[in-house]
Amino acid sequence: MPHQFYTPSWFPATAAASHWIGQQPPAANEANYPDPFVSFKGRPAPRPGQRVRVHRNLNRPSYYSLRMLEGPTKGKVVGYAPATCLHDVKLAVSEPGRNRVLRDKQRNVHAWAEGIFETCTDAPPLPYQRRDVRRHTYFPFNKGHFFDRPRPDQPVTEIQRAWITGADILALPEIV
Repeated sequence: MPHQFYTPSWFPATAAASHWIGQQPPAANEANYPDPFVSFKGRPAPRPGQRVRVHRNLNRPSYYSLRMLEGPTKGKVVGYAPATCLHDVKLAVSEPGRNRVLRDKQRNVHAWAEGIFETCTDAPPLPYQRRDVRRHTYFPFNKGHFFDRPRPDQPVTEIQRAWITGADILALPEIV
C-alpha cells in the first residue's frame, strides 16, 4: 500500500501534486503560473538576502519548510516550497534528535540547512540537473551527518551555493 500523508486543512489545493492531473499546467512565464511558495498562516515569503533554516517537511516530503532566522517572524516557519536556493549554506544535524529517531523509529526534524535565501521554485535550474552535479543527502539510519552520495564516509558541513529539492541538496562541482 502506498504511503499516505496527512494534508493539513490550511494547505491550499493548488499546492497538491494532483492539481494538474488531466490538464496542461501553465508555463512558468505565464501570468497564471502558481507561485511555488506556499505561505503558512499568511506569513510573507522570505526576501532574497534573509537568513533561513530549511528542513524537509515531514507531512509533505516533496516540500521543504522555510523557518526565518531574522526579522519579525524570526524562529517561525513562514511557508513551504518544493525547491529552494541558498548560498553560504551550513548543514547541521542535532545528535540528540538523531538518537531519538534511532531509538523510537519515528521521524522528527533534527537536520537542516541554514543559509542566505535566494529564491524558491518548482525545480532547480537546468545546470543543477546535470549528471555531474554533486548530490548531498542525509539518512539518519546510515550516517549521522550530511554526505556526498558517492562518498558517504566524508561529512559535508558547508556548501557555497545549493539547491535543496527532493531528497538531495544539489551543488555544482566547481562551487562546493
